[in-house]
Amino acid sequence: MNLRMMFAATLVAASVLLAGCGDKKPEATASAEAGQSAAEQLQIEKYNLYVEVANSLTTSFSEAQENYLTGQMPLLEGKEAPTSMRIENDIWVDRSAKNLDTALAIDTPIVEIDAAAKDFSAALKTLSPLSHELNNYADSKGYLADNGDRARALSKDYLAALTLVAQKEQAFYKGLGDRDQALTKEAFEKAPKDSAEYYRAGMIYYGKVNSSDASELFATPNDAKALEAFEKSLAQVAETADGWNKKITEQSAKSGKSCSGGMLEINDFIGQSRSLIKDVKDGKYQGEETQMARMTHSTIRDAAMRYNSKYSKVIDRFNYPLC
Repeated sequence: MNLRMMFAATLVAASVLLAGCGDKKPEATASAEAGQSAAEQLQIEKYNLYVEVANSLTTSFSEAQENYLTGQMPLLEGKEAPTSMRIENDIWVDRSAKNLDTALAIDTPIVEIDAAAKDFSAALKTLSPLSHELNNYADSKGYLADNGDRARALSKDYLAALTLVAQKEQAFYKGLGDRDQALTKEAFEKAPKDSAEYYRAGMIYYGKVNSSDASELFATPNDAKALEAFEKSLAQVAETADGWNKKITEQSAKSGKSCSGGMLEINDFIGQSRSLIKDVKDGKYQGEETQMARMTHSTIRDAAMRYNSKYSKVIDRFNYPLC
């Protein structure tokens, strides 16, 4: 399991959507947005294209590489025909490269991301012909016709190309994460204190900090410092969530329209995270240290998946509010 990717797919989209449920933008804010320079608009467009590339991948190329290495390669080691074959993300190889190139063609720099995006695109183009050939081979069950010989012949080059893509993908996500964290922090610091916008931005910012802390905790569940950091950022999420809930309740009372503001998902996430803290303190994960990517099953791996699922639902609710 690639923990960085687990969070990357859910972290990168939220920071540009910070208007609170029922909030009206101040006139000064509206005027500032109206006067936004063409360069700033282009940068937003470019950033959002990068975000789209990341969020379109349900399975990361890092996960696809891991799955091929652990699931497909063993089937090709013998002389008998493989019983099954699957090439993941083939449809996204060319699409992702095209979207990256579209973003790169926008003539305004995003220094945290551009170089990594260019390298990611180049690696995808190297992977493309190998992926397509093996995908067609797998879909047509060519391995039953030639005993898997074609797959064996291509597998080494395919795995090397996929591994390079996975490496470049991670660098791309790091750039996105750095940019996203900076934008989120800026939005939080600039929001009017004690406003719905302030608390919403705070939840998103501290949520991102918490997800980073969670990555460290899942890698080293018996590290006291990792647990302390996770507890601290979760408390900050809970504090801003409480402020958000109060503002949403006030707005609902004034407007006469009910709006939960996503508190169901938020409370579910906080509750799950508090259960995780209790499990760590109770010693549930004693002996489970690092190397999660090599494990097909473990209690800490399951905990990581539950955390990611709950956090993803919070981000989805903020990105697609119901009110």
